[in-house]
Amino acid sequence: MVQHEKWLTAVEDVAELDDPDEAKAVLTAVVAALARCLPDTGREWLAGRLPSPEAGPVRDAGPANLESGTDVEAAVARRLRTTPERGRYLTQAVLTALTRTDPALAEELRGRLPRAVVETLRPAGESPRDAASHRPEVPTRLTDEEVARGLRHLTGWSGDRHGIERTVELPADRITPLVERVQREARAMNDHAHVEQVDGGVTFRLLTTREGVVTEPDLWLAERIDEVVAAVGSGGRPG
Repeated sequence: MVQHEKWLTAVEDVAELDDPDEAKAVLTAVVAALARCLPDTGREWLAGRLPSPEAGPVRDAGPANLESGTDVEAAVARRLRTTPERGRYLTQAVLTALTRTDPALAEELRGRLPRAVVETLRPAGESPRDAASHRPEVPTRLTDEEVARGLRHLTGWSGDRHGIERTVELPADRITPLVERVQREARAMNDHAHVEQVDGGVTFRLLTTREGVVTEPDLWLAERIDEVVAAVGSGGRPG
């Protein structure tokens, strides 16, 4: 079994991170994303080979719906609130650190991951710190394909590069608490959700207004809205 502290130290070194807590967050995000590339049997195998701090996120990672390295880097980026470029290099750093710490486990893991994941996440020569120089405060415009890929991991959303939306059906007395919570989440993320009350529910529409396009932060907010609907909306159904 790989040693947690050795792996964490290697992640700090390879990813050139100065904060151990940031290294822990990176390791957790990447392990959880890679687990979503594996079937149940693969997850159990991986959880059994990892120390408890990483085994938990493997078992609780969510649906096994990541099929490519691009899917993985996007999932890591959303969880860490960073750019896809940064997500890719941090994922590469974690895999490189695992190779240094436990080469046999790293090799077996690569053998179990989909080829599209392994090929996309091969190191491309740019260091993680170089990737950090990409300015996360400048939203990344998304193409129709990138929006479609992001929507696959959300609940009930539709749209394209010009805007995404979700209609939630729920009891009338839950609409105001839901909208207020969504607006708080949007303000906390320095974003904005367009809200329209419809018959039997409410529609949320997201886009980066000043650009008139969908950007990465819009997908991050959509993910938070899904979590809010689950918490506040009494299991509101997607319209």
